[in-house]
Order: sequence, then structure tokens, then C-alpha cells
Amino acid sequence: LIVWVIVGATVSVSGDIHFSLVGIAFQAISQVAECIRIVLGEFVLTGRKLDPLTYTAFVAPTCFVVLLVGNAMAWNSVIIPAAMAHWRLLLVNAGVAFLLNVLTATVIKEVSAVGFVLTGLTKDIVIVALSCILFGEAITRTQILAFCMTLAGVGMWSLMKISPEAPALRFLKRALCMPVAVKSELDPLLPGKKV
Repeated sequence: LIVWVIVGATVSVSGDIHFSLVGIAFQAISQVAECIRIVLGEFVLTGRKLDPLTYTAFVAPTCFVVLLVGNAMAWNSVIIPAAMAHWRLLLVNAGVAFLLNVLTATVIKEVSAVGFVLTGLTKDIVIVALSCILFGEAITRTQILAFCMTLAGVGMWSLMKISPEAPALRFLKRALCMPVAVKSELDPLLPGKKV
């Protein structure tokens, strides 16, 4: 199912006329770093049993140091007066960023790293669809089909998590020549109960 979603997402961005190898390299490095961050976040949140607020307090200083280095590299003397002039907007932005980080940690803890990434893909598709509807942005038929393919894969993954024995999943397992588990009369209906 994950390969299905990856293929759909890959096809949706094919055919772009502004191809840049440097851009692809930066994007690949960014994606690898993001995946490592999400998987380590899931490990810390579920394996170490941290709550989302503690996780955010644990990660925030590291992010601050990285941003401080980036800020030092791109320093401009106009930054301080601009920050003082717009301190209210910066304060609201900091609050929203804090809430976003806590909600991200909550989703990773409750759903999983894969579920968080699939939620992000769905969000991206909704943004593109709304920009097409509201602002008249052009999307191709190939992109529409790829978006549908991606959303169908996300839906199947969700169904697999909610109801692993659903008929659609059993059909998909048979179509992919995967073994389908058959319950016997001796299998308990509730987990942990012995017959």
C-alpha cells in the first residue's frame, strides 16, 4: 500500500517544466531528515512514553540551535528593528508554531509516523484542489488521476488499520498473492481471552 501511495504522489509531480537537479537534491536531503525526525519522534513518544508537551520541550532547544546557526549565516542589521516593529505578529506566530509542534507530536504518538506522513500527503492534495477551485490554478488530468490514486492508497491504509479483515483488503491480499489469515472456531473473539 505504501508503494501504491508513493507511485501516486510521484506521478502527480511528473512533467514539471522547471526541473532543477540542485532543487531535487535539497528536497531529497530535506525528506530524509524529516523522515528521520518523524521516526525518532515516534520512537521517543511511544517507546519512551513521553507525552507530546514533554517531547516538544525536548526537541525545541535543538531546533533553536539549528535556526540560530541559519540566522547567523543570513544575518542582516535590519532584523532587530523589524522584529521590534512587528513583535505582536512574531508573538502570535510563535504561539501558532508551538501549538503546531504539540499537535504534530500528538498525531505521531496517536497515529504513527506513517499515518502522520499520509496525513501530510492528504493535506497537500486538499491544498492543491482548493487552489484549483478557488484560484483557477491549472492541474492536468494525470495529476488528478495521481491524486485519486494517492487518496485511494491512503484510504486503503486507513481501512487496513481500522478493519484488517475488511472484504476489500482480503480481495487486495488475494490479488497480490499474499496469505490471508483464516480464523478458526478456537480463536478467541476478544484479545487476551483463552478458550
